[in-house]
Amino acid sequence: MRASEFVTEAVNSASVNNLISTLENLRSQTNEIRLDSLINLVRKKPGSEMFNTSIFLDVYKENPAVKEMIRDVSDDTDGAKYVYLSDIVGDDDLPIDYDSDSDSSGMKNPQQTVSSMAKRAALKRV
Repeated sequence: MRASEFVTEAVNSASVNNLISTLENLRSQTNEIRLDSLINLVRKKPGSEMFNTSIFLDVYKENPAVKEMIRDVSDDTDGAKYVYLSDIVGDDDLPIDYDSDSDSSGMKNPQQTVSSMAKRAALKRV
């Protein structure tokens, strides 16, 4: 194995782990981020100083964990690349449980449903 292959492999594995952790944190805060901003966030983590657009695109194509967290990567009207993150699936996203003792609308607890809807809307605004 050549030294350059070893360095590339080591950088990629650390960078992939740092990218995944950065994406997990971002998904709870926003739905989109500029690609250059994402790259700068990953570069700030130890072991990812060499992370760049090329590495990101390779990881996005090949890594299923990263593919699951990213909905799309595309240019906006000004030509800047944006990364669109997929939503986090949580308990609030599960289907509503219908019961025989529910009210006339079929919902168990309308106040809880409205509260869940408000929480999801607030998370998307951040």
